[in-house]
Amino acid sequence: MGSSYSVFYHEHVLNKEPGAEHPTPWHQDQAYYPIDGDQMCSIWMPVDTVPLQSTLRFVAGSHKWGWFYPRKFATLKNYPMKDGENGDKNTYTNVPSDEQLENEKIIEWACEPGDIVIFNGLTLHGARGNFSSDTHRRVLSTRWVGENAVFATRRWEISPPYTGGLNLGDKFFKEDFFPLVYGKIM
Repeated sequence: MGSSYSVFYHEHVLNKEPGAEHPTPWHQDQAYYPIDGDQMCSIWMPVDTVPLQSTLRFVAGSHKWGWFYPRKFATLKNYPMKDGENGDKNTYTNVPSDEQLENEKIIEWACEPGDIVIFNGLTLHGARGNFSSDTHRRVLSTRWVGENAVFATRRWEISPPYTGGLNLGDKFFKEDFFPLVYGKIM
């Protein structure tokens, strides 16, 4: 991230059961979270072998394209907007379609348990379905922020829906909620 410290934001476990053929659509992680700044990353760590045909895929260089609306994975519709102005100053566009991404460089890797993939929160990424008949694709996914990450507002319900009591513009550090994991906060 290029930060002198790292703060843990949140984690979740992703499980694509055998035969779960529905893909994870293209999306950015950071648009779902109340985080502004360019020091936000995700760490994707599989606990099962992940073959190339069901691994995470990235659009190379897309972290420099700006912000995309977050969308519901089940419907592919953008998150519904809240009423009123909430201070979100980012400009959002719709996530590009597969056809719009045809000429972009897509990068992906087969992974083994313990491998990690670290990527910028604005990187456009997704995954194909799990076409295995007997193997899960389980992953621990964690989010991290650095010194220029600040609490922001969004025009939709944030996911996960917790703020730790931070106010607009606050840095992400709250010992009991967003702990410092590396470095020193000045």
